[in-house]
Amino acid sequence: MSLRDDIKAISGQDVMLCFQCGECSSSCQMAGYKGFSPAKLIHSIQLGMEDVLRSRIYELCLHCFLCSVRCPQGLSFPDIATALSNIAVRRYGPGKIEKMFLDEITNKGFLNPATFALKTFGFSLPKYAGLKGLKAAPIIFERGNVRRELVEEVRRVAREG
Repeated sequence: MSLRDDIKAISGQDVMLCFQCGECSSSCQMAGYKGFSPAKLIHSIQLGMEDVLRSRIYELCLHCFLCSVRCPQGLSFPDIATALSNIAVRRYGPGKIEKMFLDEITNKGFLNPATFALKTFGFSLPKYAGLKGLKAAPIIFERGNVRRELVEEVRRVAREG
């Protein structure tokens, strides 16, 4: 079974319907970060390039569904990303994000989204506990891209604070 078929079986999304209009990528807050582009990823899948599973770039999808609302073909990239994650775990085992998720659930019994997001981006959790972490989160991102100068500023404040 091909990756396209696996995605369709899991998510109900037929990536072959995509005609590369670019609406998904133009509305994506994460587009451009680490080369992430929903349209490029779907195109790679259409071409049968299964290396997208190993790259795990789909994990950058925020599941905000802006792309889905704007897609003229009615495709849901978040559903495709979830299917890719499930397929990758089956084929290669859990990745970094899945392992962190499982650790959070196993150790605490629940998932704190702010803590999980900070861990995902490599921030030291004791320094960003509570309100300090929540206050830092909005300034770290600007249109989906990590603002390097602000990340350094947040780290500096955390060291001093």
